[in-house]
Amino acid sequence: MTAADPHRLAARFPAGFRFGVATSAYQIEGAAHRDGKGPSIWDTFTNTPGRVDRDVPGDRGAGHYDRWRDDVQTMRELGLGGYRFSLSWPRLFPEGVGARNPAGFDFYRRLIDSLLEAGIEPHVTLYHWDLPQALEDRGGWANPDVAGWFGDYAAAAFEAFGDTVPTWATLNEPISMWVGYGMGLFAPGHRDARLGRLAMHHAMRAHARGVQAFRASRAGGGGAGSGGPGGGAGVGGTAVSAGAQIGIAVDVWPRHPETDSEVDRALARREEETSFRFFLDAALRGEYPETMVDELAAAGLSDAEAAPAPLEPIDFVGVNVYSRSIVSADRPGAVWWQPGDPHPGGNYLSNGQEFYPAAAREALAVVREEYGWRGPVQITENGFGESVPGGEPAPLDDAERIRYVAGFLEAIADAVADGSDVRAYYLWTLMDNFEWAAGYSQRFGLHAVDEADQHRTPKASARWYREFIAAHREARHDTPRHAGDAK
Repeated sequence: MTAADPHRLAARFPAGFRFGVATSAYQIEGAAHRDGKGPSIWDTFTNTPGRVDRDVPGDRGAGHYDRWRDDVQTMRELGLGGYRFSLSWPRLFPEGVGARNPAGFDFYRRLIDSLLEAGIEPHVTLYHWDLPQALEDRGGWANPDVAGWFGDYAAAAFEAFGDTVPTWATLNEPISMWVGYGMGLFAPGHRDARLGRLAMHHAMRAHARGVQAFRASRAGGGGAGSGGPGGGAGVGGTAVSAGAQIGIAVDVWPRHPETDSEVDRALARREEETSFRFFLDAALRGEYPETMVDELAAAGLSDAEAAPAPLEPIDFVGVNVYSRSIVSADRPGAVWWQPGDPHPGGNYLSNGQEFYPAAAREALAVVREEYGWRGPVQITENGFGESVPGGEPAPLDDAERIRYVAGFLEAIADAVADGSDVRAYYLWTLMDNFEWAAGYSQRFGLHAVDEADQHRTPKASARWYREFIAAHREARHDTPRHAGDAK
């Protein structure tokens, strides 16, 4: 029996715990210019020389738009209980607001219906970074009108799919606003601290508008239309089912000071406050950390302009967790999600990232103990990416991924024992895809995707995950969601 033994590990999770995978629309769908879809900021960004590894655009993704039926069958064969995916805003609304694209709505309706038929619960994220370019041309996330645009878009999504989708997230990792507007490393590629802080602030106002639209739809009061520039997509009538839930997915990388010096400890706290604590404070407390209040003031916002949106209660907290970050005043400006200089005692993976499964237990403790959250939590992303330079094939014998996932699942089980009400785990990701600015040089998938013909091939980790899920079902006597899933 090894540390990655699926049977022993599966027995640590309670009955009803949902194991799934997560993807995002831009990274897998492809078909960037087909069937009425409008361009997104990532279409523009990845087609700009010098922005992406090898200058390979994300137009093809992983071909999911054409292969979705096969991909759902693959998920069924894995025995997944849930599938977390995002809607492409510009596929539904090519201009971001106004006229709908029927082909886009039809695509997601077919996908959702197929998932339900396969006994796989859909978990829909409204925004996973692909803002319509037409809205970016109007200021994008730095424009305060974006909250209304998003509220209208959310209301239309609830109207179209709310009757069958039980779980929704407003935003995925809204720190992407800072990376795209403040650092210039993600779309839309601005390197302006003021724009970055504005985008973060407006993202949380948009989150609140999305939750308002969800509540209004579930209550039968219609959508939360902006009544302003974002108008035109609001809907009326009951759409969201009574038992549906909404939350937000925040990436939580605990910051650890490299030394016990006061300056390193202060830096670690500041980095947390300007990243995940900013979003958790807004979503769970209706306020901002003092550090970010100062940042918004420095961006030129008045107290009224910088005020957080009224607190809108959510039903679950989504936590994306991959590792921790070691910070040091001697290495200012380090990019926390990229490999840095190994610190003494670190346990590093082949891709340069530290293997630190305790990050999951620590992240869940932050939500439970520091924010007092006693409601449901979902691990909305966790996974390992091989570094595969030059478009070479990904290794199929991915023992390192199995070790990584098993280690994090152990830590999550420990957090459940600590008292965290974790209900689901979504492994990132189903198949190798377009990994943002890294292009195809980072492979996170359970299945390899040939860059030339996009053929899928299961890796060893896919077989391990399938065995793990089956072992959990057996250990907890869970009934398969579909009769055809019984083994």
